[in-house]
Amino acid sequence: MYKNILTKKFFKDNPVKDLTVQQFVYAQIETPELSQIASDIVRSHDKRADEERERLLRESDPDILLKMLRGKSDPINHHIVFQKVLEQEEVIIPRILGMLKTSLNVVFIENAVKILANTGKDYSEDLLKMLDEIRSPYALSLTCITLGFIADEDAIPVLLKKYNEFKSIFPGTVAFIICGNANCVYPVVYLISARLMASVAYFNLAF
Repeated sequence: MYKNILTKKFFKDNPVKDLTVQQFVYAQIETPELSQIASDIVRSHDKRADEERERLLRESDPDILLKMLRGKSDPINHHIVFQKVLEQEEVIIPRILGMLKTSLNVVFIENAVKILANTGKDYSEDLLKMLDEIRSPYALSLTCITLGFIADEDAIPVLLKKYNEFKSIFPGTVAFIICGNANCVYPVVYLISARLMASVAYFNLAF
């Protein structure tokens, strides 16, 4: 449907570049289990976060969990915080969406998009509606990446518009295609997503 937008010329003019912060977050969204494996390895050699881990396993206060998402917990325990948040998804996710609009806290922004991309509910409509309200360029770029995972092809024009806006402000902006369909008609840079869709995510080198 969007072959006339995502042309070969588009990818020639906008080559993929490596080693951006956004690309690192993308990898964590794509394979969330790797963070838990890494945490388990670190924990086997370093017991510094064990006491906090035990507290988190018993925690159910949304305010405390949101505080943990803002960087008040050891990174080793982030996957536990995510699990506890999803246990109260109906209560906490709306608050995360609201905070994502205004937050400048990098840790919170990264944790928020990792959760939104891997919850069992599709929040793409909520994210698309709030794109113009997001204050932080970094949060906006990661939200676009999240939409690359959870939105369908109808989001492509909106994301492309945001891509062009980024490019006008930050000349280092580059595009990245996620295509999980082996028969995808669009030019594919990397065949990496497990989803039968094609959409655009953004990696901005200016941050």
